[in-house]
Amino acid sequence: MEHFFTQAQFDLLYEDTPDLVFFLLQKEHSFEYIFINQSARLIFKKNPIHSTLQEMVSPTHAKEIHEHYIKAIEDNKLVTFQDFFLFSDVELVNETTVKPIHTDQGIYILAITKEVSSQKEIEEKYLFMQSLLNMTVDPTIVVTKDGKIFDMNPKFEEIFGYNLKEWRGKHYLNLPIVPSKERNQVEHHFETNLQGTGKSSVLVKRIKSTGDDGTFLVSYSPIKKNGETVAMYILLQEVTDEVELKESLRNTRHILESYKRAISKAAMVLMTDSKGVIVYANDLFEEITGFLNHEMMGQHISTLQVDHYNDFNIKRMWRDVMKDKMWRGELKNRASNGTFYWGDTTIIPLYNELQNIENVLVIQFDITEKKNVMIDLQSIEKTFNLITENTNDLISITDERGCILYTSPSHERILGFSDEEIANKQFSSMLANEYRDYWENDVSKRVNETDEIRLELQYCRKNKEKLWTETSIMAVKDRERPGELQHVIVSREITERKKLEQHLSFMAYHDSLTNLPNRSYLLKEFHQFVSLAKSSDSTIGILFLDGDDFKSVNDSFGHDVGDEFIRMFGKALLASVRPDDLVSRIGGDEFVILLTHLSNEPQMRNEEINLIIKNIQTTLLKGWTIKENIFTPTTSIGISFYPDHGSTIDELMEKADVALYEVKRMGKNQHLIYLQ
Repeated sequence: MEHFFTQAQFDLLYEDTPDLVFFLLQKEHSFEYIFINQSARLIFKKNPIHSTLQEMVSPTHAKEIHEHYIKAIEDNKLVTFQDFFLFSDVELVNETTVKPIHTDQGIYILAITKEVSSQKEIEEKYLFMQSLLNMTVDPTIVVTKDGKIFDMNPKFEEIFGYNLKEWRGKHYLNLPIVPSKERNQVEHHFETNLQGTGKSSVLVKRIKSTGDDGTFLVSYSPIKKNGETVAMYILLQEVTDEVELKESLRNTRHILESYKRAISKAAMVLMTDSKGVIVYANDLFEEITGFLNHEMMGQHISTLQVDHYNDFNIKRMWRDVMKDKMWRGELKNRASNGTFYWGDTTIIPLYNELQNIENVLVIQFDITEKKNVMIDLQSIEKTFNLITENTNDLISITDERGCILYTSPSHERILGFSDEEIANKQFSSMLANEYRDYWENDVSKRVNETDEIRLELQYCRKNKEKLWTETSIMAVKDRERPGELQHVIVSREITERKKLEQHLSFMAYHDSLTNLPNRSYLLKEFHQFVSLAKSSDSTIGILFLDGDDFKSVNDSFGHDVGDEFIRMFGKALLASVRPDDLVSRIGGDEFVILLTHLSNEPQMRNEEINLIIKNIQTTLLKGWTIKENIFTPTTSIGISFYPDHGSTIDELMEKADVALYEVKRMGKNQHLIYLQ
């Protein structure tokens, strides 16, 4: 069959073009290849001439191409479509233009395909970066180097009431939130940061859309391309009260010494007196700041401050600490060489025996690098690479069903999983077992485009070790699949912080010498024992124990032997009671034992008590050896019962103490129940 367009004419026009050119004739149910150019021949395993579209292309691809060809013929106009799927195995991105040709010989298709991978990749990365920008919880704008607004995130629009469409291209100094009297100062900060000489953060007052005044820390981060600053990333972080930690420490200097040994290698540690005068600094503080320990002793902690932002923070911190609260936040401090460092800071009040604040403990983890990372962002491309390839944060992208589409390289560094090992698996497969059902049945079902979910998650490394993270999850639109969403998951490791918080909590409610619960633990948890007694229709026994002549151990053998003697005494008590009973040390040689599940019938209850006390006396009679010295101590015991003698632990301990006093008058190694 002769065609209106000859092979020679086709070759003259398209043989040397790098684009893929196809000339096809419509058949009854398909399209037949008539001519193709040299570039197009390279993609086929065999010559497609006189073969149909379905014979040369995979069924899925053939169906899609066929639909576009039919649409071009029906509409009788050019049709353009693209072949591209983000985070898939497709290596090339093609853009095809389809031209229908109606002739007497039939209907022809002229299809020209161009490869546009690089442009598409940049576009997708930009859209991804936009998603991350939109997730930012603080107001953010991007301003070109000539001062025109290029972008603003939804939080900026919400807080200040402006619309990007109305303000894009306008000068940022015209924003009503910038007071006219401050315009010269704001312009100065902008220009000096463009030149790389300005102060990267300033504190300002701005009016919000609600009419309320807000205090914001404004941070400037230049965006560079080919070494030249082309725009400025401006973030406004509102200064608000940090969430207060609910746990409080009521311990003495002995607890502090144990705590210092546990964290001295991980954090900078300072201790001040109640007025803020530094009395201790650990070696890591000296290493990071350059201040020698003897230089800091006697200096007020305010000497480390650098600006009004810190003034505000430290005054607020000191107020909270003096109200018996732990404080946590980020503080900027000055090193000895004039440079600055940022610390993730925890402030803890320490108490003396009279329950007055005697010292204040300051613990700082160095987070300077994380604070400065935004300064190094030079372009959209570099920003993407920096966030996904160099950050220690774990960044994942999944489809709506939780199937992993992308993970940042940090997954291999931190978790030990390669891309191949986790590709196309469920995101929950990286979590610790106890969090998988929670993720699949709860968290993943709550993800949406408007609300960012923040929570603590526990991951499981390839070697089965677990690590804690602070995780943010938000949904973004899937550009290639209309109506579908992708989930962007960003996790930051907080394992050391969790261990520290658990350690602080333990030290607040346990005796530092024996690791037994202390008086604060009894006060906090006694209501749980009461609830258990009520539900099981049983009684609680309070045994108040005082060692017989324990003081003579210290006097005769020294404090080291005395401390070990107290530890061994606590172990002996633990070995003498039942698994559900509680042994605590409340000070010196005084111990309190809570006996649970005792009978309500007095005679049977007395038999149970006598059996336990006999176990205690037998264990103590066996004794123990410390530095070749054998000890077989005895103890006097006062006893009270809940609810017979009181409803609170204070009442019951007071009654048991009265009974103990009578025992001491009677002699040693005896016990007595409180008589009303």
